[in-house]
Amino acid sequence: MENNYIEFNEVDYIVPAETYRIEYSYLSKQGFPFTKDFLLRALHISPLSKFELASFFGFNPRELDVALEEPINKNEVTYLEDGRLSLTVLSKGYFSSLDDKPMVEKPQSRPSMISFELLGFNKVNKQHGGWNTGLRLAANNEIKSMSEQHAKSMFSKHFHRLVESGDLGKIRTEGNSLPSLYSVDKVTRKRSVAHRIKRTFEIDFDNKVKPFYVNKIYENDEAISQAIAQDTDNLRLGDNLQSIKRAWDAFKDMSVERFVKSGEIDFRSMIAEMADTSGSKPYELLIGSFYSSQPWRKIEEHLKRLKPSKNQGGLKKLKWIGANTRYWGMSQSFTKTKDSLMSHQKNKNENVYDFMMYLPCDDRPNAVVNGSKAWKHKLGQLPTSTGVLNGLFDGNVEVMLLDNEFAAVCYHLLIPDLSPVHIPLGFYTKDKQLIKQVSSVVDDYLEGSAAYDKPNLLGLLNSGS
Repeated sequence: MENNYIEFNEVDYIVPAETYRIEYSYLSKQGFPFTKDFLLRALHISPLSKFELASFFGFNPRELDVALEEPINKNEVTYLEDGRLSLTVLSKGYFSSLDDKPMVEKPQSRPSMISFELLGFNKVNKQHGGWNTGLRLAANNEIKSMSEQHAKSMFSKHFHRLVESGDLGKIRTEGNSLPSLYSVDKVTRKRSVAHRIKRTFEIDFDNKVKPFYVNKIYENDEAISQAIAQDTDNLRLGDNLQSIKRAWDAFKDMSVERFVKSGEIDFRSMIAEMADTSGSKPYELLIGSFYSSQPWRKIEEHLKRLKPSKNQGGLKKLKWIGANTRYWGMSQSFTKTKDSLMSHQKNKNENVYDFMMYLPCDDRPNAVVNGSKAWKHKLGQLPTSTGVLNGLFDGNVEVMLLDNEFAAVCYHLLIPDLSPVHIPLGFYTKDKQLIKQVSSVVDDYLEGSAAYDKPNLLGLLNSGS
């Protein structure tokens, strides 16, 4: 158990990449037409007279002359002093062993589309994600300005690997022989693309975060690792325990607070409690943001069981109050969860709930307009969303709440001595009293004000901006 790691967060890093059209020529071994092939094979075994060749093929003298005309003109077959026909040094080079077919290398020209990321100039696959829900890493300006030359160099260096992996499509070769690169004629940058690298953060029972290693699919993984470390591991934000403690007090928390002591987290006890299925507590512990696998599995199980509302009082409200941290929403898992929440709104074409997202906005002029632009830049296409001032408890707490059905609370703990990113811990409950308590805190916040003329609720964000 000591070596087990607990996944607590996930962040996508977006590496700038370029797609290039590369025009090149390659040499591939090809065989000969049937008659010439057997003619060369026969002479490879031993020089033969014209009479012996004609007998072997069943040719008359005229037919034999036609068969010999091309190889003699191309200096592939010659006459010996005794009048027999023999292979030349050139045509002997077509054979690699006594039993081999004769093969000749011929240049072929073609274009291919290849993408390289701009940090270590590794070739990357064509399934690229968008530029949202991820931390964007910056490329070196020198590499960007010389990217076509770098692409030419990397293509030349790794040509055989690109052929073997199928990245260049089907290249005509004889047998299992690999083609060789003859020339790279032109490289043209076509478009910029976003290459996505997912990083999961894991921690053990001794509060040690697992080191990060880039997947070995990259030839030059050091440049990518350094860029990610520079952006995250080397950037240590200040702790937020004071805001978290205020949240614990407001929610009358009996779940997470017990496990956080003196800047450490007792994951051993937490995991043991999560494994206890006796059902003695009115809540279940969560590790990770709501879009992480364990919390989302718990929430989605409930959503799938919901039936269309028959009440006359209108649809129940599903509220998702987002966190306002550097890393919240920075994963494609967020998009998948958002899309699932929207798809579960209907059951057999009947509405089950109304979904509203509450996204924290900074306290500055034109907060709604600026907040809308900022969140769209971060998350891409927004669902129906309302701007809220700063967020719950300075944006350090995330809540998902469905009227009288369930509540989920997530505290995004930032403890720099443990982890460079937040450690989201929380609880999920269907207990009516706990739901009421969570709902009370959320409503007080949404209906409250930071000052006389500064309501926390800012209004609808324009998802089309």
